[in-house]
Amino acid sequence: MARPKVKDAEARSFRIRKDLGIRLDEYSDWSHIPKTVVVELALEEYLNKVAPVKKTATKNKL
Repeated sequence: MARPKVKDAEARSFRIRKDLGIRLDEYSDWSHIPKTVVVELALEEYLNKVAPVKKTATKNKL
């Protein structure tokens, strides 16, 4: 089953080490999780650890 299309997305192009690419391919094949999803989840988890999004207080405007 295909995942739903994401309307707010953009294409990116990266180079990664060959050994990581092979691991990504193998994991994606084994888990049946698309490589894009694996990379998105891993990147989000990493960025949440090293550069968490700061929540700012907003004033309620009446």
